[in-house]
Amino acid sequence: MKLFHKTLQIYLTFSIVVFIISIPLFYFLVEKLWIEDVDDSLFFHKEKIIAGISTSGIDSLAIDNFTRVALDFDLGISVFPLNENAAEKDSVYYNKFYDETRTHIEPFRELKSVVNVDGRSYEILIRKDLVESADLIRGIAITQSILFFVLLAGLILLNNYFAKKTWRPFYHLVSRLNTFRIDKEQPIEPEKSNINEFNDLGNSVSELTKNNIRRYKAQKEFTENAAHETQTPLAVIRTQTDLFAQDKNLTKEQARIVEKMDKNITYLNKLNRNLLLLAKIDNDQFSLNEKTDVFLVLQETIDIFSEQIGLKGIQLKQNLNHHPVILSNSYLMQLLFTNLIKNAVKYNVHGGFVEIELNAGFFKIVNSGDEQPLPANAIFKRFYKQGTSETSSGLGLAIASRICELLQLKIEYNFEKPNRHCFKIILK
Repeated sequence: MKLFHKTLQIYLTFSIVVFIISIPLFYFLVEKLWIEDVDDSLFFHKEKIIAGISTSGIDSLAIDNFTRVALDFDLGISVFPLNENAAEKDSVYYNKFYDETRTHIEPFRELKSVVNVDGRSYEILIRKDLVESADLIRGIAITQSILFFVLLAGLILLNNYFAKKTWRPFYHLVSRLNTFRIDKEQPIEPEKSNINEFNDLGNSVSELTKNNIRRYKAQKEFTENAAHETQTPLAVIRTQTDLFAQDKNLTKEQARIVEKMDKNITYLNKLNRNLLLLAKIDNDQFSLNEKTDVFLVLQETIDIFSEQIGLKGIQLKQNLNHHPVILSNSYLMQLLFTNLIKNAVKYNVHGGFVEIELNAGFFKIVNSGDEQPLPANAIFKRFYKQGTSETSSGLGLAIASRICELLQLKIEYNFEKPNRHCFKIILK
């Protein structure tokens, strides 16, 4: 989820919660104020009626006529003379009456009061319909809802509009980071913004990429120099050793020493090549945009080892029924297969087997070997060695693992009894 959507989600959630809570509160508040106003109006009319009776001195017949006229015109006022003096507290309550005009029952607020005027008692009934109040409250609620949704829509539209302009430098920076390649040696130049935080972020990223490019160039130069400077003396040592080995006057002890020196020189050459290769892989010095036919690369690699497989009496079983094509690097793919097949042949037993399977989703190689499984948490580490071989650099599986990581492939190791060692690569 984008940061903008996350903040907008928080604002919307808060607004909806406030809206849900405020509508009933607002409704009941307006209703309470309206009822209080209606009650005040009822008491006001009561006082006016009392004042009219007191000042006019009208008799019971006139009061009856007034009540009848009020009922005929639906004025909501009734005054009834009482035969004896009485005193009751005023009561205000809800009531319902059938409205002939509207032809349905309507709610009313009614005041019942017994008063004494000039020694005579009267019962006064005054009612006021609440239809107008309900309509008013409903109208206020609808208006508030409309205003709320208008404000909400305006908030979303304005946020969308200003967010795109405000966050444009940030998205530009993210886009540059996604396409940044350290081997291109081009630092990221941020887009200027009127927001200080974005400028600080852009400047920090720019400095970071410049520093990384400087370190990359220094490491690349060191790797290239190391490749040249170490190969030359090793070649000289090997030449001198070969010349020394051709001396006919060598004793057996000297010949043994020369042979051991030759093995160590071979080991150093292999170690040097593998370490330089790992350095190049770590520095992303290989293009990965090449369409690679995995079947063809694998078949070429198998052909390279066919003679060694035959000399060791190994039975080779192939199940290559697919031609998966992936974006990778053909040299690295061949190096990956070379290390795995070489490993399967080198640590196999005489008369053993190697099974190679390739389909659209994975490559798998199974070989016979030791009856104990390899330590799964250590075999892909650098300088891990199987057995006590002096010619092994301990980097073969580490290189295979690093190539898989670079090509975004997944490598797995499994052991099946009694002696089946399985390496599986999940293709993209």
